[in-house]
Amino acid sequence: MAAEDWFAVRQVEPGIYLVSEPGHVNSWLITGSAEAVLFDTGMGISDIKAVVARLTDRPLRVVNSHHHFDHIGGNHLFAGGAIHESGAELVQQDIPAEWLEAYMEYVAEMLAQVPVLENLDSRYFRLLTADTTPRQLPPEFDPKKWKVVPTAPTELLKDGDTIDLGGGRKLHVWHTPGHTVDGISLYDEKSGGLFGGDTIMAGPIYTHLPTGDPADLARSARRLASELSGQVRTIYCQHILRYSTDPAFLEEVADGPASRRL
Repeated sequence: MAAEDWFAVRQVEPGIYLVSEPGHVNSWLITGSAEAVLFDTGMGISDIKAVVARLTDRPLRVVNSHHHFDHIGGNHLFAGGAIHESGAELVQQDIPAEWLEAYMEYVAEMLAQVPVLENLDSRYFRLLTADTTPRQLPPEFDPKKWKVVPTAPTELLKDGDTIDLGGGRKLHVWHTPGHTVDGISLYDEKSGGLFGGDTIMAGPIYTHLPTGDPADLARSARRLASELSGQVRTIYCQHILRYSTDPAFLEEVADGPASRRL
């Protein structure tokens, strides 16, 4: 299976590409006139670098939304990358083997149910697309040998940093802890796109893993909703089959139960 058969790729608007592993994680390629940013590198199951090379010839900067294995799996394919300064050591730690084993057990369960989902969808709902239908694992990939290679970042980001890609495309870095201590979101002022990382997702937002904190997540969501009020046109999500949603959703997350309890 070629890399492009594992990844779902779509240009969602000029200069912004979804590079998805459907049912698992969404990475985003954002291009300007001078440079491009790949926001997360996926799970390392297939060659995301080869896919990105077909989409842009701009000098590429890898930016990780946080240090979790499903967002850094392809880091080792690139010459360096950036992460929030609080994740500098976390991203270099070995991934516990039991995490990867447990995830592959989940994948097997999910793939067994895909035919059921497709049958129901084709009969009743018509929601699935080529971009959102989970694929079988590549035949050359051995789940028992899956490893995520730790990498050292070559650039550390902090809240308020700006990444200028040229052509009027500037990505503003927001430190949005909660899911993890090092979580970031990127705001593209040219398109009005907010790349929420694992802070704003159209589905469950987890805070139970190490360095997660629900109170921090609530504060991060409220800060994004308040300080970007009226500026966000589209929210791009790193998980869930609904990979983009409308700006009103940002306020919904900020007004969620966790926020009301603070």
